[in-house]
Amino acid sequence: MDNTECMYTLGRAMAKSGGTKKKAYWEEYSNLQRVKHDLIQDYLGGWFPKITKWNGRVVYIDTHAGRGTHLKGELGSPLVALDTLLNHRALEMVTSGGEVVFTFIEHNAENLAALESELKAKEPLPKGVKVYPHEGDSFELIDSWVSELEAENKSLAPSFVFCDPFGFSVPGELLHRLMKFNRVELFVNIIWRELDMAMAQGRNGTIKDGMRQTLDLIFNGHDWLNEIDGETSDERADQCANLFREIVGARWGTFIRMVDNGRTRYFLLHLTNHEAGRDLMKNCIWSACPDGGYYARKSDDPKQQHLIMPEPDMGPIEDWVRFQLVQGPRRWKELHELVREEVWLEKHVNEIVRGLRKDGSIVAEDYEGRFSASANPRLRLV
Repeated sequence: MDNTECMYTLGRAMAKSGGTKKKAYWEEYSNLQRVKHDLIQDYLGGWFPKITKWNGRVVYIDTHAGRGTHLKGELGSPLVALDTLLNHRALEMVTSGGEVVFTFIEHNAENLAALESELKAKEPLPKGVKVYPHEGDSFELIDSWVSELEAENKSLAPSFVFCDPFGFSVPGELLHRLMKFNRVELFVNIIWRELDMAMAQGRNGTIKDGMRQTLDLIFNGHDWLNEIDGETSDERADQCANLFREIVGARWGTFIRMVDNGRTRYFLLHLTNHEAGRDLMKNCIWSACPDGGYYARKSDDPKQQHLIMPEPDMGPIEDWVRFQLVQGPRRWKELHELVREEVWLEKHVNEIVRGLRKDGSIVAEDYEGRFSASANPRLRLV
């Protein structure tokens, strides 16, 4: 049995043992599901009008679509994605020059039937909006589609692929092939707690051959054994996200930790090769978790409305700005470019720069007009 065949055998086994999400999942709707769906909605809300401006066809793929709704009526990811477009103020503009195709894949026939019933209630769909539910193993189906495109030397339309399996077995090599298409973005749910435990068995020498092979397939090689060895779970999660970004072949990897009982249960990893995608996802994460830290907690009330928005600790970003200027004067917009590598946003840089100038810690040179990022002054520590 070769590696690909082995991975798909594992995938089918996971689906039969609950890989399409157990009943308890659909009975619950916690803050973690809310944050996940908010991120999808906010990201697609910005992605649809931007990407369709230059492309006649775009695709959204949900690899483990599920039933469509939770048992108390909350929408699942397929309907969140579809409603984001249907309720978008720019719907007519988005669909006027082409089409948006939604591909929902679900292995469990009962779940798929429930989803199809939810989708039927959305009919008739506007012109330019296509929805295709599929029953089957998502990785097998995607592999067949990608193989066909590769064989015919064709490109894939700009696509956002949401990979949300119940278990932690995701095929790194297949995601790498998807990412090789220039305009594909991935949003992957990494089931971290179980994956971390499996890798610990590898480090302490107690891992079984089958699990070792699974990990090799996830990371498309053996690098996980040596490169994910941090002392804490958070350190190892950082290393895992970076290694996965490398093996998939993405320039940018942006992720948020989903915390249950004080520990990271899973993390959502966005992978893109485009600066605009990196910037958009960072903004979406800060919107979902305004107090910062790139953490979402299950214990938070998903229905809570903040009367006073929580504020992040600005100390670390001030330290970062000072560190950049200690090395020499920089243009304001240069700080914007540099902060893309960090968790912080341009607006955080702007807040710190204005504060440092106000208290006399920096001076601004060589600009006209009012003191602003658009004027792009040269900033220097006093």
